[in-house]
Amino acid sequence: MLPDEKLFMHVQSISHWAPANIGPYSQSVKEEDSETYDDVATVCGMLAVVVISHLPRDAAIEWHVIAVVDNPMQRKHFTMKMLSGGFEIECESVESSSASCASISVRLSLLSPSTSPLDLDGPLRDLVALFRQAVEKLSEDCRAIPLSSRAFFRKDFFDAQTLQAGLQEYLEQHLGKKTPALILVPVVDLPGKEVMHITSWLS
Repeated sequence: MLPDEKLFMHVQSISHWAPANIGPYSQSVKEEDSETYDDVATVCGMLAVVVISHLPRDAAIEWHVIAVVDNPMQRKHFTMKMLSGGFEIECESVESSSASCASISVRLSLLSPSTSPLDLDGPLRDLVALFRQAVEKLSEDCRAIPLSSRAFFRKDFFDAQTLQAGLQEYLEQHLGKKTPALILVPVVDLPGKEVMHITSWLS
């Protein structure tokens, strides 16, 4: 197998207790690496938990996993926080030990309940600026670029069209040609005081 060759796995569900797959799709992509690490006991990763009103085929839980074959003990990890107009923005990034890919997670949390309308323009701009800082903070060896970003947002807090337009505009301003595809997912609830959770995969 060539070093850059990728293996795609297409799986038809054979479980008798879980809902079947909905249509054919690539469930995983494996990029070959010259080294394999089998004896690592603890693997830390970022977890996003959201509550939605309904899942396809009445499933109780849907789980999306992004994984990479590398040495978890040599991954680069960092976090950044800032306050912006009544919100806390927290950004977390993990870069693979091979510097071939990375993931970035950004959370927007309301510091305290407010009865008056909040100005979301500044916090959204700051959120994207912090995301750009995370991209720029990747090591010099890492040439990964953002491929897609999934924004889980509380549907009782944001107007979807306004949010889509605002985020897209700020992403294009801050990242230019590196702007990832943006997918908005309305949710019923997020952990703690979060009102938005953005996850992004870079490769």
